[in-house]
Amino acid sequence: MQIDLSTIAVTIINIVLYLVLLMLIFKGIKGIKNFINRNNEMDKKIDSIIKILENKEKI
Repeated sequence: MQIDLSTIAVTIINIVLYLVLLMLIFKGIKGIKNFINRNNEMDKKIDSIIKILENKEKI
């Protein structure tokens, strides 16, 4: 039973590519979560500004 060096090299390259792909997926998910959190914070700030403006209109 003999294993070629090319087979080992290709296997190592495949493993490295899978790890890089996994890291990219996790970074993408993290970026999406940060984007959603920023939007939620922005919505809260806009809501508070709208409430302040509505209160000034009533006065």
